Amino acid sequence: MPAAGASRRPFGSEVRWLVLPECPAGTEGLSEEELVPLVTRDAMVGVAKVETP
Repeated sequence: MPAAGASRRPFGSEVRWLVLPECPAGTEGLSEEELVPLVTRDAMVGVAKVETP
């Protein structure tokens, strides 16, 4: 039983991300199609930088 005031969340509960956009150097002229392969999960959650082409 959880401690008083603690909440229980079911395993697999919804995860929300706040993404702050940053344009990597050298990508200013790229189209959306060219940018898509550069984006990784780690870059989206802020633990890695996007590799420049």
